[in-house]
Amino acid sequence: MYDIVYFLKESKTNEELRYSLRSLSNFPHRKVWFVGGFPEGFCPDGHIKEYQENNKWQNVHKMLKRVCHHNLITDNFWLFNDDFFVMKPIEKPCNYYNGNLYKRIVRLEDAYKRITPYSQLLRDCCKELESLGCETKNYTLHVPMVINKRKMLELSNVTDFPGFRSLYANYFKIGGKQMSDVKVTSKTKILVGTEYLSTDENSFNGKIGDYIREQFPESSKYEL
Repeated sequence: MYDIVYFLKESKTNEELRYSLRSLSNFPHRKVWFVGGFPEGFCPDGHIKEYQENNKWQNVHKMLKRVCHHNLITDNFWLFNDDFFVMKPIEKPCNYYNGNLYKRIVRLEDAYKRITPYSQLLRDCCKELESLGCETKNYTLHVPMVINKRKMLELSNVTDFPGFRSLYANYFKIGGKQMSDVKVTSKTKILVGTEYLSTDENSFNGKIGDYIREQFPESSKYEL
């Protein structure tokens, strides 16, 4: 089994993280590591302190490199966000993608009627992948991804572009299964029957957050 790694912002409280950790009862793993922040009330198996910059992607790159050089973390690890929830028991986790990045760009820009900072990042990611002779599958889903430390360090020597999930997955042809994204951003929307769910600060305080809390009422071993 592989370790699970959470990249966390500096904060004193994090209720989404609490329920994400509880949901790990559905996900096979060895140890749980926090990288970056360390909210109060939790007890992971390990913590790597990392100073937080103003730039999100600089933080991510620094944390990735720290993890990849850390000899106590398994050579392959599952990267989680604090708003990922494992809703069903999973025996053999795998990677997922959703179509092509260009389709994702079109959907975003149709929804916002303009090029957004995020869609521009995806546009640049496509160009970077094409310059490397890679496919442009969309791995920017809100689900865990398994990462090999050696390969991620190799990629960091090839490119420092911020869209690392799709870059890594396409560069190393990790494959996976196709699925729709499970991110819920509405306070009134309910999504049931999926293996994973993901929320934001708005939706976690709405119906989908209530549903997640109902599914995981018991504390985990990662809570004080």
